[in-house]
Amino acid sequence: MATQTVLLWLAGWGMSNDLWHPIQVRFPTCQQVTPDFTRATDPKDFMAVIEKEVRAVDHGRLLVIGWSMGGVLAQRLAANAPVHGMVLISTGSRFVRPKEERSKGWPKASLLRMERGLIENRERVWGDFFESIATEKERRVQKDTFLASRVNEWPTEALMAGLAYLREEDCGQLCGSLDVPVTIIHGKNDAIWPFAAGAELAESLAQAELVPIEDCGHAPPVFYPEIVTLAVQRMVESDGEGKA
Repeated sequence: MATQTVLLWLAGWGMSNDLWHPIQVRFPTCQQVTPDFTRATDPKDFMAVIEKEVRAVDHGRLLVIGWSMGGVLAQRLAANAPVHGMVLISTGSRFVRPKEERSKGWPKASLLRMERGLIENRERVWGDFFESIATEKERRVQKDTFLASRVNEWPTEALMAGLAYLREEDCGQLCGSLDVPVTIIHGKNDAIWPFAAGAELAESLAQAELVPIEDCGHAPPVFYPEIVTLAVQRMVESDGEGKA
């Protein structure tokens, strides 16, 4: 009997799990696991809910698809669990960067301002972030798709916890030990997590392939689902070599 393939989908900060659905339906024979981050109140809650979901699934070949914050969580999981492959989207090894590395992430002060802003005016903070996930062309050419993806079901506490996680997490020291197949998908015009961070991540991992997308922002699963689907399909159809 063939080994069951389990697909674990980890969304980005504030993003709805429903955005995965057009891709998930392409893999009806795989077991799908989509953790709910909306109940998080502490940075540790994200990994806790992921680990709980992973323990509950049938034993099989675990492939992780992580977008933005979900991509960092995927790296952390792979360091401690039997992950057989990853598709990492619009992410890097760490989000907060010092001044000399601003081309790869954000300064800590910016996340702290967002946290304060969420308390004062949640809608404004989310609106500014949401506008930044897409390029001008994506907003114009795929206007309906863009607007439909704006839904944010995360409570303010969960958004705050997510920013705190991004502020403190650093997977840079893990990269040398993550010897599993990885496909890294990153938009060349990502205004949230710069492309340079994805390129750096690809160079840091032993079995990484970088897939750049021209004129793409921070949301390949929304605007380029076919590219994400192909990457997942290739991973599903691979021989499963990797960390056991």
